[in-house]
Amino acid sequence: MLGFSVFTLDVGSGTQDFMLFAEENIRNCPKAILPSPTKLIARRIERVDGDIYLHGYTMGGGAITWAVRKHLENYRVYADERAALTFSDDLEKVKEMGVIIGEPDSDAVSIETKDVDMQFFVELISKMGYEMPEKYVIAVQDHGFSPKMSNRIFRFRMFERMIKRNPAIESFLFQSSKIPPEFNRMRDAARSVLDYMEADVYVIDTVFAAIAGCAISAREFPALLVNFGNSHLTAAVVNRGLEIRALFEHHTPVLKRRGENIEKLLERFLEGEIDNEYVLKDGGHGCYIEEVLDVKDSVCTGPNAEMANIREADGDPMIVGNLGMLLLLKRRDDL
Repeated sequence: MLGFSVFTLDVGSGTQDFMLFAEENIRNCPKAILPSPTKLIARRIERVDGDIYLHGYTMGGGAITWAVRKHLENYRVYADERAALTFSDDLEKVKEMGVIIGEPDSDAVSIETKDVDMQFFVELISKMGYEMPEKYVIAVQDHGFSPKMSNRIFRFRMFERMIKRNPAIESFLFQSSKIPPEFNRMRDAARSVLDYMEADVYVIDTVFAAIAGCAISAREFPALLVNFGNSHLTAAVVNRGLEIRALFEHHTPVLKRRGENIEKLLERFLEGEIDNEYVLKDGGHGCYIEEVLDVKDSVCTGPNAEMANIREADGDPMIVGNLGMLLLLKRRDDL
């Protein structure tokens, strides 16, 4: 263990996966698989018979977006600017949805938007008899703030820039004071912890937490590490130093809908036969290949891991990202 306890939370579109590293034997560490925040808030919206006012932090969309659209068929939906950015980086598009930006002029039901409900987790940790941990690591999927550019392009452009600056996976783990301003969802995830309590908080994109978790199970390097998520399929070729030498990201629903041969697509990626332009035209996010390496092992994780004939990461598939976060925290120079 690290010598200090670590709170980890991997926030996805379906679940939020919690693990508290507070025991010498990692198998004894408490963990919980819970519905994602976007699903929980969507359910609250569905139960309201009247206007609602969303306020708080920018969070993940998905279920909450669909719930708001449905609610707007019968009632008014108000939102402050920070919460409204959950639906689009362009507030004009949020207004076009029918959402009213600003405080309500009616008795609207107030609902707070946030990816991390610290009050819930503080109570949970306290009831389990643990002290509050020294460090907090949160994983969320952040497309980056790009009101005038497709966030599909912007997200991968940020990734490519970061890899060229520092290809080590741990460079994607940000201490709260050093989160790039473009990652507004990450910043708000950190703030939802820091506004509640003083803490040492780190954030990372969910795909890199998953890739790092897969690296733990790799038997040889270079390795192909793949996260088959509900929204994104992200693949990375990583060397023994856990440096990203190639990265590819597409949309899982697009590939599933087309019945895409995923194994063939990954083979072409490994051989350097696809590039950024190809992936963009194909409906994905992008592709960056620094060098083509002779991959010795392949490991995958994610809710759609059956999409290709690749060995899954060892252990509980629901905490691969949490284990990845702990690994990257260990590897950071400033700890």
